[in-house]
Amino acid sequence: MSEPLHLVLVGGGHAMLPSLAHAREWTDAGINVTLIDPQRWLYYSGMVPEHLGGVYAVDDIRIDLRRMARKAGATHVAARATALDPETRVVTTGEGKTIPYDVLAIDVGGVNPALPDAAVGTKPIHRVRALRPHLNQVLDAPTETLGLTIVGGGAAGVEVGLNITGRFVGARRAADLSLTVVEQSGKILPGFPEGMRAYASRLLRERGAAIRTATTVDAVYGTDADGTQVDMRTDTGEHDTVHPDAVLWSTGAVAPPLLRESGLSTDDRGFLHVTRRLRTPTHPRIFAAGDCGTIPELDLDKVGVHAVKQGPDLRANLDTTLRRLAEDGSAPVASDLTAFRPYPVAPLLLSTGARRAIWTAGPLWTARSGFLRLKHWIDRRWIQRYAPEQWGAVGWRSLMGAEAASNPDVTE
Repeated sequence: MSEPLHLVLVGGGHAMLPSLAHAREWTDAGINVTLIDPQRWLYYSGMVPEHLGGVYAVDDIRIDLRRMARKAGATHVAARATALDPETRVVTTGEGKTIPYDVLAIDVGGVNPALPDAAVGTKPIHRVRALRPHLNQVLDAPTETLGLTIVGGGAAGVEVGLNITGRFVGARRAADLSLTVVEQSGKILPGFPEGMRAYASRLLRERGAAIRTATTVDAVYGTDADGTQVDMRTDTGEHDTVHPDAVLWSTGAVAPPLLRESGLSTDDRGFLHVTRRLRTPTHPRIFAAGDCGTIPELDLDKVGVHAVKQGPDLRANLDTTLRRLAEDGSAPVASDLTAFRPYPVAPLLLSTGARRAIWTAGPLWTARSGFLRLKHWIDRRWIQRYAPEQWGAVGWRSLMGAEAASNPDVTE
């Protein structure tokens, strides 16, 4: 009697959830399924900025990976995968445990490049929650103040800044927040429409935030006073030092060492090359989706909208591969797999800390209250599938609520 097939899922990211939710069908068919992820919870990236803005409690934005694995009859190995041998088909964890696989799917996302020890990272997304205690400590004490520097003025950093400033404005504590956004390029939100950049800049400045563009952060140090020191220089050579209470490092992403050191083909940031079938071109039993995979012929940003859209295709292709291996021991040809088709122009919705959201797609943008409701509908409907204990009984009116950081109690 042959050994049962073993499907190993490395990383419980956004693109992996459809596969994990489907895993009961695989385990019922006699296939062993293992999830390797050091975290119990997946924090949904689309809701984290508003969590920092006070709109969502922590239970509202997280998905219990351990519970999903147990419900599916899968094994959850609470460890980090640190090595991958694609020739012997073995994954090794940080504790030295070796886990063989027949089929491997990877969704480990990325990490912030050059993250200082004294800064809070945005990659993986669960790290951002470390800001929450700083915010609560100040907002719970009328005499406390907070200095926060956000390094990186892209969409992630700006959306966090808008929600935090909106929260302080709503609490009538705007004067107690000193927030600075530092961006290396000449303007915040590089690559987005000019009007959108101007609108976000105006909101931040009206709420008392400072924006420093054409500025590079050279170093971030912890200080003896439990604060931080940030050394900066402008493109014109001027140097400056600030001493915030906390630093958020929102400077994009590179691949974790697991991918760069795997021996598989990668792009210049270390992310795995995959085809439109989300399969590596050289090893037909290895798949990757979400931020950790790069499709060379598609110029896709590393944003959640693509990871979410890839999830069902990854699940379908894993299912096809497992069925074919069970039938005749061979991996399916590419034409038997589902090809990922991205949005022609990927839409993006950013909450602003007020009762409107920014919608943008390509050169177009607008900011309307209706788009905040749309964002909440999309976010809450998506997480409802995987966190039914928190969102399962929520009606459609609440799914389309208009709560904002500046007024979190308003739903209609």
